[in-house]
Amino acid sequence: MLTFRPPDRTLLPPAAIIAYRESRHARRSIVRSSRRYLYLGLFVLLAVGAWTGFWFYLAGKVRDGIDAWVAQQEAQGIQVAYTDLSISGYPYRIEVVAQDITVAGPNLPGKGALAVPRLTVLSLPWNPRLVVAGIEGEVLFRWTDPKGAEQRATYKAASTGISVGFADGKPDRFAFSGDRPVVTATTLAAPVTAKVFEIHARRLDGGAAPAAGGAAPTAPLLGELAIDGEAIRLPPDARNPLGPEIDRLALTVGLAGPLPPVAPGQNLRTIVDAWARGGGTVELTRGEVKWGSLNLTLTGSFAVDREMRPMGAISGRIGGLEPLIDAAVAEGRLNDGQARSIKQALGAIGFIARDQEGRVPVSATLQDGRIMVGPVPVGELQPIF
Repeated sequence: MLTFRPPDRTLLPPAAIIAYRESRHARRSIVRSSRRYLYLGLFVLLAVGAWTGFWFYLAGKVRDGIDAWVAQQEAQGIQVAYTDLSISGYPYRIEVVAQDITVAGPNLPGKGALAVPRLTVLSLPWNPRLVVAGIEGEVLFRWTDPKGAEQRATYKAASTGISVGFADGKPDRFAFSGDRPVVTATTLAAPVTAKVFEIHARRLDGGAAPAAGGAAPTAPLLGELAIDGEAIRLPPDARNPLGPEIDRLALTVGLAGPLPPVAPGQNLRTIVDAWARGGGTVELTRGEVKWGSLNLTLTGSFAVDREMRPMGAISGRIGGLEPLIDAAVAEGRLNDGQARSIKQALGAIGFIARDQEGRVPVSATLQDGRIMVGPVPVGELQPIF
């Protein structure tokens, strides 16, 4: 029987001894390296397996949450349906795609209904506090007006993006962006279009947000809504002295004052009246409009009186007011003497304080159903309800 014995190193020359030692060290290094790669491979496999299990767990929770939300809406008399619902996006995101969504409230006031051809919702597993969505196709709205007639409206855009941020499990921020949107309705003489239209909203929990120019609003805000639009085109109206094209519209309004408890079925007038009686106000912290000759920036604070008419005060800068003054004369809301006095006053103020865009300082009050610029009434206010 043959056996292998290591060579007697005492009989080997020095060079051979060195080579032998190096070969044995190399074998040990290869074994150690192989073990490291094996452990690394096992770790990667375990990590991939754990992440895969976590992703499918989240996907299942999302589907369960959708089913629970649909059941909750049905319990409240709102019907929600879709033809297909898929959840994908492994491994980096959760992507929910719903096809042919319909939401209807046949037993609710107005009998409103909504149809969305395709809705895609995305969320990152490591950041569940942010959800983004996209709408594809033409969205249809249907409702019944107070006279019992069915009305319809559609919305379509080159692209539509929506995002919702959450804090403490509640919606905290909302954003909507439409690129080249088109809105049609049976209540409109022609479509309303825009180059871009955006809506942003956020909860403030009574915190004050700075107004344009850094000034603080007059009251702590519960929430804030911002609207921005460019190249908005309205249906033609011969009575509109500014024309149908709004070059820029930018508004930021905040809601202040305690919100009253809302009972099921309570109408909006009752809610607004209770809010106003509790000291509720609407704070305009940014107002910018470029519409025809009109160029203005405004801030102000508003409420409603007992007859549901707006009341409050605004201040800012305005230019190009002459067409509106002439229109007020044509409609009988101003006489020639009042119009002439307003134009002369604006001219005198502009001689002293006109800015680079030709705007002059202006302030107005809304009270007792009238709009007053200084002591001169320039318009009337109707109840909002």
